[in-house]
Amino acid sequence: MSDRATEIALCIDYNSNYYRSIVSGVARYSNLKGWRFYTSRGFPQISKQDLKNWEGGGVIGRLTPDVIADLQHRGIPAVNVKSDYLDLPVASVLMDNAAIGRQAAEFFIEKGVRSFAATAWSIKGASGDLKLQGFLQTLEKHGYKAIVLEARKELDRLDRVLSLEKGETVGIFAAEDFLGRMVIEACADLGLRVPEDVAVIGVDNSPFICEMVKPTMSSVELGAERVGYQAASLLDELMQGGSIPEKPVMIAPERVVERQSTDILEIDDELVANALRFINDHASEPLTVSEVTGALFCNRRVLEKKFKAEVGRTLHEEIRRSRIKRACGLLRESDMLVEVLAEACGYSSRERFNAAFRRETGKTPSAYRKEYRFGSKN
Repeated sequence: MSDRATEIALCIDYNSNYYRSIVSGVARYSNLKGWRFYTSRGFPQISKQDLKNWEGGGVIGRLTPDVIADLQHRGIPAVNVKSDYLDLPVASVLMDNAAIGRQAAEFFIEKGVRSFAATAWSIKGASGDLKLQGFLQTLEKHGYKAIVLEARKELDRLDRVLSLEKGETVGIFAAEDFLGRMVIEACADLGLRVPEDVAVIGVDNSPFICEMVKPTMSSVELGAERVGYQAASLLDELMQGGSIPEKPVMIAPERVVERQSTDILEIDDELVANALRFINDHASEPLTVSEVTGALFCNRRVLEKKFKAEVGRTLHEEIRRSRIKRACGLLRESDMLVEVLAEACGYSSRERFNAAFRRETGKTPSAYRKEYRFGSKN
């Protein structure tokens, strides 16, 4: 097979942290295959104009219907990684935008936030709309509602748009990091405190944005490298004669990376707040409910009743959730053997850990690690 036939073209915007991460995943897969990439002035990138006359092995990129039609007419396999069009007649590997919104909502709820708002640059755009839907539907499931803010009109008058009750924090979900920064800057101009009055979560965890604002901004880490790796794997299959999947391959976001903009714990009951902190601080230990109540010098039945009312979970469920949350982080960020990891999360055996992990996440630890490292086609 000629070099030309195995050359890959990337139709990507390198100005975006998200798409640069995707390219990192493509590069990781290509190292296994020895692919050659089309370059323009030293960059592995092709413009839509140059793509019209390019004859190579396959394309990964932000593809539009007209580009896809041209590639299919010429018999060039392609994988789309842009969410603006959800029903393209082409293989797509996409970030699960609705899951991003769900993750942000659950994070706020766990923090004890009870008032909410959300904003996207283009509420009618597919990715922004899906993020907001995921956020709003999750809140509704828990009995809450949120104000949807028009980014171009309402950020500079947040103090009038939001229902700011004294002593209560409003959690704002911004569908992109730059919007979250705009929210924080608007709060500063209006004299609103972040996170005391307004807590903010962005999306994409771009250090350039999240770390270069005061206070620093919490954000959903997408793990977009997994999109690139899976897109490259799928393109490889298509280049070998594989068929286009009937549905887009969806990649779940990783986690909320917490910074100063959400450094709050909105729990009214001091005893419950102390119990949450104690459980979180001892997530690596084989903690029991009796040990929690003993450390806090309180009546077990009283704490259990208050905890269930405030948090919506029992103490036992919270202990398990805290352990599994720690385990998820270790599975994502380390190569620790599952047996060792189980012990580091307070479990006496791998079997007990596996059962608890599956009960909490619906997956085995090994499947979870594989999905969050390389993406999943399931």
